[in-house]
Amino acid sequence: MEQNHNNLKKALAGMRQYEPDENLWASLTEKLNEQRLHQALKLLPDHEPDAALWELISNKSRPMQSAFMWWCAASILFIAGMLGIWTSVGENKPAVAYSEEKADPRLRIGAEQVTDVQYRKLKAYCEMETIVCNRLDYKNLQQEYERLSSAATQLEQAIGEYNTEPELIRQYNDVEQKKARVLNEMAKMI
Repeated sequence: MEQNHNNLKKALAGMRQYEPDENLWASLTEKLNEQRLHQALKLLPDHEPDAALWELISNKSRPMQSAFMWWCAASILFIAGMLGIWTSVGENKPAVAYSEEKADPRLRIGAEQVTDVQYRKLKAYCEMETIVCNRLDYKNLQQEYERLSSAATQLEQAIGEYNTEPELIRQYNDVEQKKARVLNEMAKMI
């Protein structure tokens, strides 16, 4: 009710002011004073509604205002809640990014190299045939092979599980090729 009163005051304050001519006021006063108007007003019946009717009217308007206010408050809360949920869900989404890389098969290191298998076969043969294996040049080749094998093991450990250093892979391949050459020389002696 207070709000409507304030709105009315604002609306009235914002209206343009208009001053009618003096002739208009004189004409209105003259017509109001006419005898016919006075007689017509006297003929109108006076009616005063029952007090219970006025009370009923005032009681009906209150719950409607109250219910309207509750519906407004509930809708505002609902909208605010939905906006809150919407903004909180949008902000907390974790960013997920992934990529897939194919490993170059040339960069993979096998579990056991073919040269190591062949070396064990030669070593087993040397245990049975001792004439060639006791020669100094064969023993030098055997020591060279074991030194290269140790270097290959160290490179495998340095490379790790993911083979991320191409330079280490190149060095490892060089060592394996040298091992194969030494193994061929040993095999030629037997």
